[in-house]
Parts: sequence; C-alpha cells; structure tokens
Amino acid sequence: MEKEISHFWLGYFKNEEDFYAFVEEDENYYIEEETEDQYVSKFAESQNIKWFDDDFMEYGFEEATLGIYEKFSEYSYADEWLPVLERKLNELSLDTPVNAIIFTSRFVIPNPVSVENDEFSLHYVGEIEYDI
Repeated sequence: MEKEISHFWLGYFKNEEDFYAFVEEDENYYIEEETEDQYVSKFAESQNIKWFDDDFMEYGFEEATLGIYEKFSEYSYADEWLPVLERKLNELSLDTPVNAIIFTSRFVIPNPVSVENDEFSLHYVGEIEYDI
C-alpha cells in the first residue's frame, strides 16, 4: 500500500463565498503580466508561494455545527487521516469553530503556516501520513 503525507489546515471563514475567494485560483493570474506581488490565490499568498499545482490540493467549506467526522468524511482517504486529524484538533484547543479544511501533498507548500486576521482564521494542523 502506498503512503501519502499531506499538510492540513482547519479554519473558520465568515461564509462560503469568502472561503472560496481565498482558496480558489485568481483567473487574472494567467491573464496579466507576471509581477513580483502576484499570487495564484490568496491561499498561496498566505503561504508565501507564488504558484502551485492545485491538482495536489483538496479543500471544502462545511457546516460549523457538525462534528468533525460528519464534516470531512467524504474527502479523499478521510477514513485514513480523520482519526489523526481529530487528535491534532483536540490538542490545538481552538477558540473558533471549524468550517473549512485545506490539505495538500507535502511537497506543494514548503513552509506551511497558520494565518489569522479579522476576516478568517486558518490553523496549520501539521503533516499527516496515511495510506492511499
């Protein structure tokens, strides 16, 4: 069985539109002339990386009141990584609810970080290794 190692972030966004505006690619990135302050997405900017292949990323916005298994069990290989994610989430003792998840293959984001401002909070949970 093959192994995958992914970076995981859990977060809270005010609404679904804000989340997808943060995580999805900016179409202008491919149209405009490249500049030093241009990033493929707000998520990429938050991680200080200009571009990455979003084929190695999965993300979603879910109802904050649901339990972690109800929220995230439909994601790829969730049965493999959800128990570890739940343990890590409990260790974090977040003071905000969770309604968003982002995970990427380990090689996509070289220096993952948490990001928090008035609009949202995105907590880097760490790496999880799981079977695929």
